[in-house]
Amino acid sequence: MSKQLKILIASSEVSPVAQTGGLAEVAGSLPLALSALGTGCAVIMPGYGQALASGKFADMGISLSVEPGPRTARLYRGQLSPTTPLYLIRHDPYFDRPGVYLDENKEPYPDNPSRFAFFSKAAVQAIPHLEGEPPDIVLANDWQTGLIMPYLLELGPGAPKGVFVIHNQGFLGLAGPELRAEIGLPESFYGVQGLEYHGLLSFLKAGIVYSRALVTVSPTYAKEIQTPEEGHGLDGLLREYSFKLHGILNGVDGDVWNPATDPHIPYNYSAENMEGKKRCKDSFLLSAGLPEGPAPLFGMVSRLTAQKGIGLILEAAPDFFKLGAKLAILGSGEPWFQDSLVKIAREYPKNFWLDLGFSVPLSHRIYAASDFILAPSAYEPCGLSQLYALRYGAIPVVRAIGGLNDTVRDFAGANPDGRWDTGFKFGAYNPRALLRACRRAVELYGRTGDFQTMARRNTREDFSWNSSALTYNSLFLNLVKSA
Repeated sequence: MSKQLKILIASSEVSPVAQTGGLAEVAGSLPLALSALGTGCAVIMPGYGQALASGKFADMGISLSVEPGPRTARLYRGQLSPTTPLYLIRHDPYFDRPGVYLDENKEPYPDNPSRFAFFSKAAVQAIPHLEGEPPDIVLANDWQTGLIMPYLLELGPGAPKGVFVIHNQGFLGLAGPELRAEIGLPESFYGVQGLEYHGLLSFLKAGIVYSRALVTVSPTYAKEIQTPEEGHGLDGLLREYSFKLHGILNGVDGDVWNPATDPHIPYNYSAENMEGKKRCKDSFLLSAGLPEGPAPLFGMVSRLTAQKGIGLILEAAPDFFKLGAKLAILGSGEPWFQDSLVKIAREYPKNFWLDLGFSVPLSHRIYAASDFILAPSAYEPCGLSQLYALRYGAIPVVRAIGGLNDTVRDFAGANPDGRWDTGFKFGAYNPRALLRACRRAVELYGRTGDFQTMARRNTREDFSWNSSALTYNSLFLNLVKSA
């Protein structure tokens, strides 16, 4: 009988314990999908105060001495699922704070590089203390865990192999050169071929250079980050390491995102009976103070940042509302975008609903209520909103980049493989292109039968983790075999 493959997934956030975005969804769902394939999985993350206060994690009685200092971390254990342990690295000066990355004023903690250098070092030191056999692979996610890759190499022969996942190339994880002593790697790691980035240090670059394999979250994004437009200064490096770069789409947890069983929506529904979706829309419009009627509802659940295309929304808003459509946005982000959206909400109270926050139940209600979901991103590594939209019969209107391009088939396009069209795409990053796509969507909405057919078919699209987990598993097996 062959030995069970064992994976340790390291992430700065994991759903449902701590979440600010899609990274947490991936870190919380992928291990469950891998476990279903028979792969042994464990997850490790920082011990945020809110997680520890839940009472769901037990102190393992293990202290980790993390240089320089030494600073002491404690190892805690809980369960992500009955088969998947979840470990926390507790160090209250770094992790017992109101936010994961941002303070009360929505500003990044100035010591974020120190916080996640500490977590990366402690996570590697924790490996011998985890239950069961040591992992064959450590899968580290985004810049916050990039230093895990060189720390694993420093362990020498027999150490787990490092695989690094780029969820967003735009976040380089930059730190000043004075952090070298705190990072504690040999001098050879800090040169141009290592962590150095225009006189600074890049934790993302550490993950790219020192991993055994490199993954990003869609095939199209794997190509885009090798270009000057999307490489953020590392496109040449990524072309150099393209031999180990893999584009693997994120998936959706079908148990969490299922309109037939979703406890967060007022009326459940399925492809066989979509009546509940209409009732979800009516319920939402009533609670949002928007007038009922035949107008289509466009929804958007997003961080309010330039990356997510909020600038396009602001520019297009007056002409968008002339289409006779309504818009609901849930999210928070950059103050200028928030203030500008508040002004539009005041100007169009019968067409526009806005909530500057985030609520998991409310996000589910918006997907269930919406006829269309907007994702006009400037760039989008994978995107999850369009995948949730498909599950809930809300037709995606997206910009044709990254994972949005990989997961939505345009209504005006030809699909020689015979698959049905699933949404509307536009290419140019300008408000006119966005409006043209929205106009096409509204025209389809006017053809009630065709609209309902597309919405119903979309709920049957399969973007579960099954396929992606198989691809990850194959990558892991190949790495272990090639040792």
